[in-house]
Amino acid sequence: MGSDRFNDLERGLPRISRSMLMRRLRSLEDDGLLNRTINRETSSPRYRLTQAGSELFDVVKGLGDWGHKWVNHDFEPKDLDPDLLLWDMHRRINVDQLPDERVVAQFDLYGTHEERYWLVFEKPSPSVCYKDPELEVDVIINADTLTLHRVWMGRDDFVAAIRRGNIVLDGPREIVRALPDWFALSLFAGIPSAV
Repeated sequence: MGSDRFNDLERGLPRISRSMLMRRLRSLEDDGLLNRTINRETSSPRYRLTQAGSELFDVVKGLGDWGHKWVNHDFEPKDLDPDLLLWDMHRRINVDQLPDERVVAQFDLYGTHEERYWLVFEKPSPSVCYKDPELEVDVIINADTLTLHRVWMGRDDFVAAIRRGNIVLDGPREIVRALPDWFALSLFAGIPSAV
């Protein structure tokens, strides 16, 4: 999904310990599914799928499709993880839809979780911030946490949630109108529930 640095992988797997992640990465490398390289400037490792690893994508995606269809048909408050949600959202931004100038969106979540996040929409690499990036905010998104999760996973419609008032966008009209097109939604959003 585009994460190739240890810290990014760790953020995307919030319930895994650092030592377990290191063991898993070593195991995948030993099995020929990952290549580990060291960035000479930063001395930090980067992990890239080998051809064998890339060919597993369809298998792993198929398991996720099955889970979304048969198991993950509804969400409970205990299932929600807004940190992971915003991390996932930032990885699935349609960069080609972004304007040339940077746009900073502040997410104010309420309901089951009350949190504040920032997404910095900029080419070529959007970013998510868990602390105030101290940049001028262009648009504020007030969203019910459960609704935002449901929209992201394809169980609710973004525009319908806005019409109901579960998601409120406050900012310049051109940004508010364009914002829904900036998100590609979850990789599994197109899989209907069988339950």
